[in-house]
Amino acid sequence: MADTANQPVVSQLGSDLALKLSFAAAVAVLPFLALRLYNWIIYATTASKYPLVNPKWDEPTKKKFTHSIRDLLTKGATMSKGGPYRLNDMSTQRIMLPAKYIEEIKNHNGLDFHAYVAKEFFASYPGFDAFSTSVNQTIFQDAVRTQLTQALALTIGPMAKEAPNTLTKVFGDSTEWKEVVFVPSALRAISRLITLIFLGESFMDNQEWQRISIMYTVDAFIAAKKLNTFPAILRPIVHWFLPECSKIRDEIKLCREIITPEVERRLAEIKKNGGKPRRKVLDSIDWFVASAKGQPFDYPNAELSLAMASIHTTNNTFSFAFFDLLENPQYVQPLREEIIQVFKDVGKWDKSTLFKLRFMDSFLKESMRYHPHSAFHLPRMATKTFTLSDGSVIPKDAYVSVGPTLMHDSSVWPNALTFDPYRFLKLRNAPGNENKYQFVTTSCESTVFGHGHHSCPGRFFASNEIKLLLAHMVMYYDWKLPEGQDKVQHTTNGTSHSPNSRQAVLLRRRTPEVDFEAAHEEE
Repeated sequence: MADTANQPVVSQLGSDLALKLSFAAAVAVLPFLALRLYNWIIYATTASKYPLVNPKWDEPTKKKFTHSIRDLLTKGATMSKGGPYRLNDMSTQRIMLPAKYIEEIKNHNGLDFHAYVAKEFFASYPGFDAFSTSVNQTIFQDAVRTQLTQALALTIGPMAKEAPNTLTKVFGDSTEWKEVVFVPSALRAISRLITLIFLGESFMDNQEWQRISIMYTVDAFIAAKKLNTFPAILRPIVHWFLPECSKIRDEIKLCREIITPEVERRLAEIKKNGGKPRRKVLDSIDWFVASAKGQPFDYPNAELSLAMASIHTTNNTFSFAFFDLLENPQYVQPLREEIIQVFKDVGKWDKSTLFKLRFMDSFLKESMRYHPHSAFHLPRMATKTFTLSDGSVIPKDAYVSVGPTLMHDSSVWPNALTFDPYRFLKLRNAPGNENKYQFVTTSCESTVFGHGHHSCPGRFFASNEIKLLLAHMVMYYDWKLPEGQDKVQHTTNGTSHSPNSRQAVLLRRRTPEVDFEAAHEEE
């Protein structure tokens, strides 16, 4: 009876406590909300001064954004008279800067690429872990910029030795013409060679790792795109219920199951060996260990981040170039002749061999200029409000990008809409230009690899792999487009431009004029 009599009192006390806690929570969050509101007002007030190219976000506008993004960028640059303008895209509104601003913003301390990636791809959400590894940890950046760069020369031999075997696995060895769908086939070859260098030979044939290292990137982009369709305030909750986000959480879990045992084995081996790896040829696990210097580090996510940053971007660049070659078969023989001559002169695959493939280098750079992967470059987030030299104000938290770029600008590149594989070879032959127009060189006029502090640190490795693979493919196989086809229709979807992933090609095995494999036997 006593307990029953006290229930109203207890209930009232509970209600009072709940009310006080709710009030306290509301008071605690008010400063945060006030700051967010203040920042939004500053952003809206500042950004609204710039013309908005596509104010409506209706179906016709979405269609134009999806299929005619370059027209929108040109329109924006015209509306703004060469100054900043605004563009609505699928997920946000960004401030666009014409290419004249590149030199000023490339190293600006108020603009951050990693902050952009973290915000755009939800780096703090479970499942998007691979984005947070590359964004938040300087260990990852040091491993790629320092350890990988120092190991570049050591990666060429193993890739060259493996290339014939990988090509046979992917494309076969039949001397009769046969048809394959090129982009996914090339993706397998590129993924195998990248895996060889980053994780070692045993992982090349690990089908689970090959699948996840290729598909996580695709699935994460799909999940981010889906999540961006929801209001920002709902995303921290909604992501738990989206199948797309659940899928990448499962992939992260599987990644840990695959990579963790190998990392533990390596760390035990290093500890037993007095802090040094026993193996002569080091890979990315060793690079991360060296950069971590004993600090805690998420090795599985780092490996997935490496795969995400390297496999698809390399394959897109390579596939565009290869399709350019099939559309222009008159350049196959000049490529072969250069490869034969250089390899006979050097006698093996090393950095000097690749450096001397000057026509190939020019061909690849022209292909990259001709097929920029994105309609705008140098994506950044403003980490503070700052003023550009012409008085234009960039507000804190703004998404900032450069567009239109100069890749197709005829005032920079004569006959810019014509594919000329000798373009950069001619430019390099001019006095003082030897290093300026190489495939890996960035500039205000060539920004596919970025430019400045945030230019792609892995581009030197990617260049080596692409050149090795292209050399082996033109020497070991004949290639052509299907009968009656002389052009490949590529895919443009919003800001992205991708090689046609359904395009079939014909190939047959041939006998190379030089024996690459014999050179490895002599080593």
